[in-house]
Amino acid sequence: MRYVGKSYPIHDAQQKASGRAVYAGDMELKGMLYGAVLFSTIPHGIVKKLDCEQALAYPGVVDIAHCFNTTQKEYNRYQSQFGQDLIYTERIFNSHVRFVGDRIACVIAETEEAAREAVKKIHVKYEELPYSLTPEDTLKGVIDNVHPAGAVFEAVEISHGEKPEDPELVKVKTTTDLSRINHVCMETHVCVADYDKYKGELTIWSPNQTVYGIRTLVGDIFEMDYSKVRVIKTTMGGSFGAKQEWVLEPVAAAAAIRVGKPVKLVYNRTETFVSTYGRSPMHFETECMFEKDGTLKGVDSDLTLDAGAYLGNSINYARTVGHKMSRGYTYPYYHFHSKTVITNTIVSGAFRGWTSPEATIMFEHSLNMGAKALGMDPIDLRIKNVMHPGDVDFLSNTPIGNFRAAEALEQGRDHFNWNARKVEIRKFNSENKRYKRGLGVSLGSHVNGFYPSKTDYARVDMRLTETGSVEMNITLHDHGCGTVVAFQMIAAEALGIPMDKVSLGEGDTRYTPLDVGCFSSRTTYVQGQAVILCAEALKDRLKDQVSVLANTPKEDLVVENDRVYSKKDPAVNYTWSKIADDSQQICKQEVFVSREYIPDTNPGVAGAHFAMVEVDTYTGMTKILDYLAVHDIGQAINREMCVAQTQGAVIMGAGAALLEHVVTKPNGRPMGSLKDYHLINSFEAPNVRVEFIEDGGTEGPYGAKSIGEVCHTPVTAAVVAAVNDALDSDMNHIPLTPDVICEYLEDKEKKEREQ
Repeated sequence: MRYVGKSYPIHDAQQKASGRAVYAGDMELKGMLYGAVLFSTIPHGIVKKLDCEQALAYPGVVDIAHCFNTTQKEYNRYQSQFGQDLIYTERIFNSHVRFVGDRIACVIAETEEAAREAVKKIHVKYEELPYSLTPEDTLKGVIDNVHPAGAVFEAVEISHGEKPEDPELVKVKTTTDLSRINHVCMETHVCVADYDKYKGELTIWSPNQTVYGIRTLVGDIFEMDYSKVRVIKTTMGGSFGAKQEWVLEPVAAAAAIRVGKPVKLVYNRTETFVSTYGRSPMHFETECMFEKDGTLKGVDSDLTLDAGAYLGNSINYARTVGHKMSRGYTYPYYHFHSKTVITNTIVSGAFRGWTSPEATIMFEHSLNMGAKALGMDPIDLRIKNVMHPGDVDFLSNTPIGNFRAAEALEQGRDHFNWNARKVEIRKFNSENKRYKRGLGVSLGSHVNGFYPSKTDYARVDMRLTETGSVEMNITLHDHGCGTVVAFQMIAAEALGIPMDKVSLGEGDTRYTPLDVGCFSSRTTYVQGQAVILCAEALKDRLKDQVSVLANTPKEDLVVENDRVYSKKDPAVNYTWSKIADDSQQICKQEVFVSREYIPDTNPGVAGAHFAMVEVDTYTGMTKILDYLAVHDIGQAINREMCVAQTQGAVIMGAGAALLEHVVTKPNGRPMGSLKDYHLINSFEAPNVRVEFIEDGGTEGPYGAKSIGEVCHTPVTAAVVAAVNDALDSDMNHIPLTPDVICEYLEDKEKKEREQ
């Protein structure tokens, strides 16, 4: 292929490198004002009085929007579609505050500095209420009054097959605890909103994953016709799920509507930690049942998910954990139960992989403990039970397609030198007291869109310019990882023209087509295929135009590169530029096509990851010595960007395994600084080798499947498995920080002494 499978820099690489890229935080509009938010300082209570007198008198302050002078309409920050069935519990500003960081008011001023100083001068009188920082306390009834709808919600119960009762089965019980973690995007949360009071039109600029989702939510909150709400996706400095639920957008909109001027609202790092959302804390109790030869006969799992102060996506998130379990392995019995519990803590929300990593951490640990109980190699146990091409997802009754998980495991075992390293590590550990090494493997799987769980579709428009270039109109949401250039590559490949002859932008509800957003790894698989269909339609339209212009049979025409010519008549040879110009001048037509695509497949996509670690048993510090990721990708579009996506995901997942944890103090105050929230830094990052299995065979563009979420799915589980292998342990209380490891080793040593 001419472009697909090669490597190209992202579309705005030079602008970013030179500082010319414009993020929402860089925007300056005529008459712009600035917002700063007042947050609750208590975990649970009622705002009895709000004294804004001194703040209003502060120089530069224009107005203050707060819980007593703005809409009391409740909403759900997770809403992204019209009529979505959700429980509404949140307001833009809340007088019933439910966590430290809940929004109470927003000062609107001529400068950000003035707004932030004025916030400090607002005096709040609270009636403090009992609070819960853990699901256990909530389940005891501590905060039954937190929401009218309650504090505990049943999410889903899934049953498939009959539970095996064979007494000879090997039963393995595991417990998994996942901490709350933050997305830590380089770009914090930011939004700009402008309200034209004369036209009654609201415009929002925001880095986000669905412009139409924001339009829907904001339109509903303010009871505005959707045609009066325009949302423009701005340059994004990372999301990982952090910018697919709406936190700043309703606040900035409320402020702009109140003053009738543009308002910019920028959260600093602390505010982003405390007042947006993070990945849900989860507690799993799981039992897996195996035959003695390693055949997996059944899984029984119970999940308790900590939603934080507002429901957001948590009921759907808990439900989806159960559904993601059906896309990697085969077993005749499956039972999954989940409930969502409100606490007075940071709100839980979407995170990269949307439950696939969480389900994988739990299940892969169960497989490792099963392999240990059965005396089997963990790779052998996985290969024995993994799904194969042509298998069917038992929950959605959808074929898994060309699913190459077993091949990824086999290739990884060979290229990671798994068997030889097992021998080397046994020797190393026997000769070393302080340092212990271990190997870990994990298999992660994911989806390529929403089908068949809910409606999915895409539309693409293309128009030919007089210079022979193609303007493509599609609603994309580039997170900063190269989506725009990938689609430029797909279009150029399908059209047969140079990449620089294809132009496209990102989502804008005024101009780009309706789209459900950048979720569920659907962008390449669904929208990419729509691009190919539209390109084919455009080439067919070119033949139509030349057939008319040259009075020649359409079936004799060939589209090749930027020309259309006749196989039989050498005189018929048109450039695309001439076709565009003659169509306008002679036919009085623009060369334009539009195509829609509705997927009816959703193949599985898999990644097998392999980690080698060394644990310092004196300090509890863990070092990743080597890492290999093997991915069933179908076809890499922009090869080096797919590699970079995977390498970045490994650092993210390894940080979640070993370091990352948002700690909440007993008084309800969470940490809000990178001084306290530890990440894997560049000097600690391991060498990450990435390999792709590319055999196409899907309905995606050129056989491509997804990579952006599945590359994160197996990581944490693989690193945790390697630590457990090094220490001959069964820990799955994530993260495995030095404190956790040292505490485990101390307890182990104490038990050994007592024996």
